[in-house]
Amino acid sequence: MTVRGIVHGNHVILEDGASLPESAQVEVYVLNGPERRVPTQAERDAALKDLLSMNLPVADWEQMEQEIIQGATACLP
Repeated sequence: MTVRGIVHGNHVILEDGASLPESAQVEVYVLNGPERRVPTQAERDAALKDLLSMNLPVADWEQMEQEIIQGATACLP
């Protein structure tokens, strides 16, 4: 049986609602993909400047923050 998923911190999150018993041992194979690097502060600042220059309409900041948090944590066990 092969089940795909992602590693998030110390957790393995399986796709398609597949489940394993609590504390089940899993073997993880790392597949090399495109290299990812953390952007520099200058790159982050430039991206923020680009976004702000678009002058896009946005919702209330607190509402947006809650939506981002909900979206980011929805897939966590």
